[in-house]
Amino acid sequence: MSSERRRLLGGTGWTLSSTIVALTVGAVMNPVLVLYLGVGGYGVWASAIAIASLFGFAGDLGVSAALTKFIAEREGKKEPLESFAASALIFGLAAGVTTGLTLGAVSLFFKSYGGYSNFGLLLALQALQMPFAMGSATLLGIFQGRRLFRPLALLTMIQSALGLVLTIGLLANGQGLIGVMIASASGAIAFFGILLALNWKSVVPTRAGDFVEDFRKLVPFGIRLTATNALSTVLYQIDIVILALVIGDPVLVGTYALAVFVTRAFWIIPGSISTTTYPVTSQYSATNDWRRVSTYLSTAFVASVAIMGILGSGLVLFGRPVLGVVFGSTAIGAYEIALILLGGTGALGCLRAIAASIPGVGRPEVGLRISAVGAVCMAIVSLIFTEFLGMPGTALAVSVCFGLVAFLLIRAVDNHVLGFARTRLVSHRVVLTATVAIGSCGICYFVGLPENAGPAWFVAAGLLWAAISVCLGVASGGRKTWGDIFRIPSRARAERD
Repeated sequence: MSSERRRLLGGTGWTLSSTIVALTVGAVMNPVLVLYLGVGGYGVWASAIAIASLFGFAGDLGVSAALTKFIAEREGKKEPLESFAASALIFGLAAGVTTGLTLGAVSLFFKSYGGYSNFGLLLALQALQMPFAMGSATLLGIFQGRRLFRPLALLTMIQSALGLVLTIGLLANGQGLIGVMIASASGAIAFFGILLALNWKSVVPTRAGDFVEDFRKLVPFGIRLTATNALSTVLYQIDIVILALVIGDPVLVGTYALAVFVTRAFWIIPGSISTTTYPVTSQYSATNDWRRVSTYLSTAFVASVAIMGILGSGLVLFGRPVLGVVFGSTAIGAYEIALILLGGTGALGCLRAIAASIPGVGRPEVGLRISAVGAVCMAIVSLIFTEFLGMPGTALAVSVCFGLVAFLLIRAVDNHVLGFARTRLVSHRVVLTATVAIGSCGICYFVGLPENAGPAWFVAAGLLWAAISVCLGVASGGRKTWGDIFRIPSRARAERD
């Protein structure tokens, strides 16, 4: 086994482990929040998070993401890091302070929401952690750019576990919603301290002249990534904000937020693949190795389609009783909303594994245009559908807009990434896998378990789900596809070794 294959195999394993931890933490955290806060309190919490995320959409102007690309390219060309990391960290902290102060000032005008009188304080606590969150993003970018996936995975595990422990501790102590936000802020500060200690040698103080030069290199590329991320934030969060403003019922918002959590949890696995996609495409596009980029993307995409099909059919099959057991009977209403969300969320989830290849090859403006179209459509369609159809209308708007964005991403990858290799993303294997996935979800809809299903029903459903998983695994290419995930790419590291 080559050193590069061994490195990617180990990195993928660690990334998968961190993904499992993140899924586990989310599976524990959200029921705990509903248990202690109720569905209404969960809705207030989700609204505060959504509003804060809109204020933080500018981030650090994409400097941390640009840093990852620069590091990956320099790794491929055997060039030193120089002062880039230190300059990026300084800028990230400054941007976080600015954003935090802005949100903190706005929080003074929020007195209450949904009967909760301390809503402004929740926003202020979110503002407190912004400098540390943006600084952490920069420091994590160093690990990602160097493709140090084991420490990156371990650190994300620590971050997830730390947030869970602090949240449960403060909730158990009777601190309620404020305790949840204090836990989040405390965890962000502590995590930043850990990252800074580990990266101290890479972020030693830089001279003013170096900072200005680094700024000129990082920001032009990063600003386009920031605009893309900002619009993506609007795309992913504006639905909850609109629902909260139009409906104004924390219980309905909480029910909708649960459905969003369940369906977007599926994105974690494709997102973990994306952690590898960005530095890999950056590194190999810098050396014009388009064949390996093409092989990586096509394999990652068909695997993501299979994964989303397995998870989606599982939701349709087991969703109703599992929601009742985990979140309580009041959360059953989230199941129907989740089914509406599933179509568009699943389609976009498949693309999340490989979408990072667009900025990875140096075309962030393409992602910017797609995000702009998606954000505008989401804002308009969500507002109209919510006004006329209520909460189901919001979910339908999300599914439609996500489907549109997925289609645009496929075309963009074909034209701007795979065009160099003269290949296409949607192959016969992808079409076959997607057909099996959609058909499986349709079958599961008609045999989905009721809320009070007995053990025999669960066993039968489990056997059906296992059969679906096998079919999707075979349709996506079987051992060849799943083995290729661990075998590519292999050239650049072998050359360095």
